[in-house]
Amino acid sequence: MTGSSLTFPCPRFGTPRTETRASSGPQVAQVAEKLGFSAMPWQRLVLDVALEVDDGRPAFRDVVVTVPRQSGKTVLLLSLLLWRMLSQPGAQLVFGAQSRLTARTVLFDRGWPLIRRSAFEPMFTLSRGSGMETLRCANGSLLSLLSTEVSSGHGLTCDLVVIDEVWSLDASVEQAVRPTMAARPNAQLWLASTAGSFESQWFRSKVDAGRLHSQLAPGRAAYFEWSAADDADVTDPDGWWRYMPALTHTIDVETVQADFASMPIEEFARAYANRWAEDSGDVGWSVIPKDVWKSARLDG
Repeated sequence: MTGSSLTFPCPRFGTPRTETRASSGPQVAQVAEKLGFSAMPWQRLVLDVALEVDDGRPAFRDVVVTVPRQSGKTVLLLSLLLWRMLSQPGAQLVFGAQSRLTARTVLFDRGWPLIRRSAFEPMFTLSRGSGMETLRCANGSLLSLLSTEVSSGHGLTCDLVVIDEVWSLDASVEQAVRPTMAARPNAQLWLASTAGSFESQWFRSKVDAGRLHSQLAPGRAAYFEWSAADDADVTDPDGWWRYMPALTHTIDVETVQADFASMPIEEFARAYANRWAEDSGDVGWSVIPKDVWKSARLDG
């Protein structure tokens, strides 16, 4: 994706905008504004592309977003969820994360306080019962939390499924939620995360597929990745501007420098450069050579 006129780093891999299609992205940006946030350029790009409309329905059924930590991913997802609830009466939504407790924390400690301080407050009701946590809109739309058990999605019918930090999950989550969207022609599945570890094979398969498909003719999946190239020097502050889309927005250079000084280099690269451990030179490959591992993953 090219963008010399943009004032923020272009994604390393990204599905391009189809200018002939309308997009619901600006509507989500308006929701974020009412929550007290001005959507950052990278968030606007993701929303404008991922929410393109083709023949009256979402152009993309699957959306994968991977960015460095503290880039504003959670606000993006909360704004998306609220927009869908407000714009589609009776919609059924599910939000999940690496655990139900984490998803509950995001909804209760991040989402609900934002709603209560906004003009949306009269339209929503939060139910806090353990195991029955829901956010209900006055128009009948309902947001539920997803447990990470394989059977958790059974019996549900969903218009939007959003799962955060999927690096810590496995394919059983997708197996649980994808059938819930089968009867909904306008449904979308959003997966969002920072890069994972050697054990994050399900999400890594999504990254590999997204990188490939983002360079081909657009299909039914959209992919966006901000990350350092495999050969980039993540210790060089001048390079941070190339792959940290929230730098000077939600994080500042001084904070990144302080964390760089205190974190192991592999973890800093994963958190701030969104680089997978298996892509970091020869780090971690003393037992299994990198070329053998990658060949086995791609062949399998």
